[in-house]
Amino acid sequence: MTASGTGCPKGASVTLKSLGQDVGRATANDNGDFTAPVKFANIEPGRHKVRAECGITLVGNVDVTLSSSSGGTSSTLVVLLFFLLIGAAMLRRQFAGLRR
Repeated sequence: MTASGTGCPKGASVTLKSLGQDVGRATANDNGDFTAPVKFANIEPGRHKVRAECGITLVGNVDVTLSSSSGGTSSTLVVLLFFLLIGAAMLRRQFAGLRR
C-alpha cells in the first residue's frame, strides 16, 4: 500500500502514523508532495485514520476488509487510499489565506 499527499513544507520529513504506531516515512519534494509505502505491523478490518505529520498534520482514512479466495491464498487487504490527504491540504491552504 502506498500513501500520497501534498501540502507539506518543501523538504519536510513526513511520518505516517496509525493506531499509535509509525507505519511509514518519506520526505516532501520541492512542491510539498510525498509518496511513501505504508506497512502495518497488524491491523484489524474496519476504517482506520492515518496521519501524515510534516509540520502540519494531514489525515486520511483507510478502509480494510479481509477476504479469502477459493484458490486457498491468504486474506487480501482492500484499501481505499488517502483521498482526504489532498483535500485536507487544499483546505489548509485556503484557510491560511483567510488569516492574512
